[in-house]
Amino acid sequence: MEDVNTEQKSDKKYKDTFFRKLFHEEARALELANAIEGTDFPSGTPLRFHSNGDKSLTRRNNDLAFVVNNQLLVITDQQSTINPNMPLRLLPFAADILYTWLVDKKSLYKNSLVTIPTPKFYVLYNGKERLKNTVLRLSDAFRFKNHDFSIELVVKVIDVNHESGDRILRKSPSLNGYAYLVERIRQNISAGMPRDRAIAEAVKHCIENGILADFLEKYYLEVCDMFNYGITDEEYIEIKQEEAWEKGKEEGKAEGKAEGKAEGKEEGKAEGKAEGFLEAAIIMIQRGTSLQDVVGMFDLSDNQIGEINKRFA
Repeated sequence: MEDVNTEQKSDKKYKDTFFRKLFHEEARALELANAIEGTDFPSGTPLRFHSNGDKSLTRRNNDLAFVVNNQLLVITDQQSTINPNMPLRLLPFAADILYTWLVDKKSLYKNSLVTIPTPKFYVLYNGKERLKNTVLRLSDAFRFKNHDFSIELVVKVIDVNHESGDRILRKSPSLNGYAYLVERIRQNISAGMPRDRAIAEAVKHCIENGILADFLEKYYLEVCDMFNYGITDEEYIEIKQEEAWEKGKEEGKAEGKAEGKAEGKEEGKAEGKAEGFLEAAIIMIQRGTSLQDVVGMFDLSDNQIGEINKRFA
């Protein structure tokens, strides 16, 4: 365990996250469902997982979806930022699950009603900002607020920071262990450890203290690789924005001081920010995000788009 191969690569276009890997075991998924839903389904309760296979139209590598007791639970992995667009982001994924997995499309044209498991949506949140709203609705985004004869998708946000003490963590030892591992990684990084070493040390600490030990021992290298790879888009954007801002601020100070002009400071900020966004965009494209999505996300200039096209030519 001392030498962790942080250069592991995968030829797969789709790569699992630690969260999906951990809770893709039936016992853990049932435990998570009971914690989130406040139920007490016994061991052995039938459970079906949705797989992000080739039929999937909107692959999302940080979502867990399964059916239990006629309910479709869609659980999004820990998010470090509060994103009000989660209902809109989950909408195509929900439709994808229904039409590629749960519904025979031919039956939609028959006269009998097609029934489906009741969909329920959850986002697990582990950011530093205090939660002000634990329920997100698609209708919040409607420009016209008359909701009659419309569509709705409601997402419940759950704080799973280890120190939050949420009842869900108390009821799900696996989720509590996951939250502890994430917090331990954070602490190690804050202490100055490189990211790969911070992950490896946190995993070893959990194994030594009996936290998710069976799972972590079995998948040690894979877990370390997953955490290195598995940073969410929100986290990556946030990090790159902060880096770009700090870089731009320092360059702006230096340039402004050298020229004795305030505009030098502002130009330096802008240049540093643009460079950071370009770097973030390139990384996200390498991870599978489309150029169109990245352009919209970072409001890239024509010159930046040209740089990206050269990079991937």
